Amino acid sequence: MMLAGCISNPILPNEIRFTYKELSERLTKCFPIEKNVAGLLDIKLTRPQISAGAETGEISLLIFSVDAEVKLPLTGKSSAASVIISGVPRYRSATREIFLTNTKLDSLRADNMPHALSAALARAAADIARDYLDGKAIYSFKEDDLRRYGLTLNPQRIDVRREGIVLIMR
Repeated sequence: MMLAGCISNPILPNEIRFTYKELSERLTKCFPIEKNVAGLLDIKLTRPQISAGAETGEISLLIFSVDAEVKLPLTGKSSAASVIISGVPRYRSATREIFLTNTKLDSLRADNMPHALSAALARAAADIARDYLDGKAIYSFKEDDLRRYGLTLNPQRIDVRREGIVLIMR
């Protein structure tokens, strides 16, 4: 009886909410991301913005839109682009982190960029999604962030909602 009372205790939160703005501000600390491709192409990704993606069954995606600046060191020319990357958010209890899995490049829109250059940018952006975002923390909790009244809260799942993400506690 006492155990059932603890589970439904109204004093302890049963969820923690994050708006997409809060997550975007936190993620901004990890940017810019810069990558050189074979000495021929310099890519700089800036201004990450997170939003909700489509739901497919029980999987909900987070969408990252980032600005890209592409420079050709040999010619000194540069172009602007917009990159959309998606991933599935998960919670890792051992490290108290929200991280992404299955990150992939969804789209790339480039202004005044030759086809060969946009193809190279697409390959590099896909590599960046895999190397810099897949499995990497987008939010880390301190130990005290998950403690309430001497008890440690344990997130069970993440829900992606229109207004933000929600960690559902056990």
